[in-house]
Amino acid sequence: MSGPAGGIYHIVFRVSKDITLRVGAAGEFLFVRGWYVYTGTAQKSLGARLERHIRRDKKVRWHIDYLSTHPGVSFAAAYYIEGEPRRAECRRNRRIVAGASFYIPKFGSSDCTDCPSHLAGFRKLSDFEELLGDDCVKYDPVSRC
Repeated sequence: MSGPAGGIYHIVFRVSKDITLRVGAAGEFLFVRGWYVYTGTAQKSLGARLERHIRRDKKVRWHIDYLSTHPGVSFAAAYYIEGEPRRAECRRNRRIVAGASFYIPKFGSSDCTDCPSHLAGFRKLSDFEELLGDDCVKYDPVSRC
């Protein structure tokens, strides 16, 4: 599969109605209806990482997998900054979280000391899209499984 080699990404999921979801050892969380943006990095095979996040049928490994495999959640969009180093992930993430309507505390940020979360919630998708820099590229999935 061809695609971006590595970088930082923002993947967007739509939660169509309020759900309570157990996220592994982190516990239960209420996900209110809205748009959820997960920020991550893949320094190799970024396209493959995004495709994995989009797929519903997968082994649950990361916090985001609990959300992305739930039947009430759908993939909406993904954006990436190719070649962006790992150290830029949290800087970009904090900008997204600061502009969010809400966030899920400590979600996807267990290895991070400076971020309150790596999952930001928005009432409107356009509110998130306004935060994207000019260097963000919209990802075009090869397939939606």
